[in-house]
Amino acid sequence: MAELADKYQLYQQAVQHPRKEIRNLDSIYHKLNSRYLDSGSRRDNSRSGPRKDDCNTRAQTSRHKDKESEYDTDNEYVGQRQACSLREDFCGTAVLCMEWVNSSPSATRYAYGVDIDPEVIEYASEHTIGRDSHGLASDDRVKLVCANVFDVHGDDSKIQGSKHAGKRTVPRTDIIASFNFGICYFHKRQDLVRYLKHSLGNLNDFGLLFCDLFGGHEAVKSGISRIRNVGAFRYYFRQGNFDMLRNTTRFSLSFRMQDGSMLKDCFTYDFRVYSLCELREAMLEAGFDDVCVWISTKDSMEALDESESENGNEDESEDESDDECSRKKKNSPDFGAFEELTLPAEMPESFNAYVIGVKLPA
Repeated sequence: MAELADKYQLYQQAVQHPRKEIRNLDSIYHKLNSRYLDSGSRRDNSRSGPRKDDCNTRAQTSRHKDKESEYDTDNEYVGQRQACSLREDFCGTAVLCMEWVNSSPSATRYAYGVDIDPEVIEYASEHTIGRDSHGLASDDRVKLVCANVFDVHGDDSKIQGSKHAGKRTVPRTDIIASFNFGICYFHKRQDLVRYLKHSLGNLNDFGLLFCDLFGGHEAVKSGISRIRNVGAFRYYFRQGNFDMLRNTTRFSLSFRMQDGSMLKDCFTYDFRVYSLCELREAMLEAGFDDVCVWISTKDSMEALDESESENGNEDESEDESDDECSRKKKNSPDFGAFEELTLPAEMPESFNAYVIGVKLPA
């Protein structure tokens, strides 16, 4: 069965949650739009943080018409509660782009997916992009670009081009989502800052750059292995040795079918492990007006972690019984809901985070 399996479908079922991601993007965009634009905060003082009343209450519509407002009342982003345009860097199969347009019953939402891998862009074009859940032709609203993210620049044009845009210019967007831990490909800080500056120029006048990040005590451990049943197959996650000189680690994902055949190390990643502080500072250095962090934590799984055996037998845990795997899945803690991190906090065992660069109108 393994030789006939669709590795991209297995990956989507095992690790991706596009509907949840889009809900989070929408919710956070709404909150930050209200916080920064309704409050009338100037770009110069945005880094001082939101006022308490901005965090806990929603400004009234009448404030948009206040002649004393420090923002131009003709600013198109004042009062805009929903983002319309999304750019997904490191998009892979572009399921986030597709979910983005699916989330709106009208044709007001559109998305651009950028990835350097021609194989995955071809797969996305053939298997992901089509008619959306509302019966609209999503290939008119989702454009795919096969290119290095540094080579794709934003301009002020409207959506255009073919499904395989192949062009190096796309419109600026309300949101850029750098997910799948895309920024962790940049092992050098100078490349990270360069990407952040590039993204800043590709956002609309009020725009948000979302970067997902993993971390916690677990992120710097070596030899972590986990198994999870996912419908008709079993998913294996392995974390290799952590290099503390370079702050890098290696992940591998494998899948075992019901007949015992296996796609071993189907996806592998060499990631730089950035801290929240490092990424926040890099965003501010790149020119973002403010940086916010939303975090989802998970309790310790030390008792459930399976380290690689000292004798190097990597298949030992892969022979685990279905009952044992099901027991661990049932008892295993899961990540909690995302919450904004505004106060000092102790390092959890494991976390996923959105680090969000905020671009304000001039």
